[in-house]
Amino acid sequence: MVRPKKIQFTDALESILVSIWGGTKSNLDDSQIRKTRDALVEIRAIYRFKGEYKNKYPSSINYQYPKNRAGYLAAFGQRHAYLPYFHLKRIEGINPKVIPHPERKKGELVVTTIGAGAAIEAYGICFFYNEEAHRLRKLRLNLIEKIDNWIPNRHTVYDKLLKGTFPKLEVIPHDITADLTKECIPIFSNHYDTIAKSDILLIYNVMNEILTKHSKMVWKNIKFILNNIEQPLLILLVEPSAPNASPRINWIKTQLAECSNLINNMDEEEFLFDSEPLQIVYENTGVGLNDRLFGQNIDGSKPEFKTSIKRTHMACTIEPQSPVSMEQVNKQLSMLNIKRGKKGRFVRRQRIEKTFWDLYPNWDKD
Repeated sequence: MVRPKKIQFTDALESILVSIWGGTKSNLDDSQIRKTRDALVEIRAIYRFKGEYKNKYPSSINYQYPKNRAGYLAAFGQRHAYLPYFHLKRIEGINPKVIPHPERKKGELVVTTIGAGAAIEAYGICFFYNEEAHRLRKLRLNLIEKIDNWIPNRHTVYDKLLKGTFPKLEVIPHDITADLTKECIPIFSNHYDTIAKSDILLIYNVMNEILTKHSKMVWKNIKFILNNIEQPLLILLVEPSAPNASPRINWIKTQLAECSNLINNMDEEEFLFDSEPLQIVYENTGVGLNDRLFGQNIDGSKPEFKTSIKRTHMACTIEPQSPVSMEQVNKQLSMLNIKRGKKGRFVRRQRIEKTFWDLYPNWDKD
């Protein structure tokens, strides 16, 4: 078996943060560490108190600003990257038959991510499939995201994190710029060929950022994806479980449960990253990224180091829509035999008993 190459996750994460701040070196300098720490504390506070203190914390986060992207990945990146591994392991234990098998398609897997951001979750998927053997050889990513500023940071994720851990893996990203709160069907239609081939649909840490007043339009856009799949689709949803986030999340869980085959649905679970292979380490040596972000060596606020995360999660499957049955075809054909009579009533057309040759006796004569 070919096990994944073991790299220090925080080394790759630091490279992503460097790219966000526009640096040219391989490591963050002290100034960038301070800015990242401040952004980390701010992002955590926004997620914790979102919507409760309107004058202090916004209800949504603008990721066009580098500090917000850096703060988000510093606060959640490592834990979010590991979540799909945990989630897929859980589903495999419940019903292994619903897990897509890339080896049946020459090692290829197609994943569509809603609210892709930096696509950090792709790491957990790759680790799940290639933990013991090189099962996943080609990963196609459909990345639906409204903020284009994440795109260069994604490429750092591919180059430093995915290729650094799985050197033989081919990553084929497909960027789809779309805002789910607006009409997206024309955009998705332009990308139909790649979206329709999806094996997994990820809805991770995005619905909590969308106000419930947009739920009707958001569902219309997501439903278009669900209605146009060509093969069984595994849907994985993971969102914050904080009480103030529930209204923005529960509605879509209800919609998915009504139109899919439910595998599991947890209101809240705490995921622990305290053991291998998904251990988040703080050595207190002042050398590693976690040491510098959460230690005492840098002046300013000291963020709390966290090795767990609480999330609500759900998994379900959807089958492709069945072709039109002959019964439906015959029913439609029978309707063609109906016409409006002289008195305005609908009557059945008289069946023509004559053959083609009766109607056209001279067809083959010169």
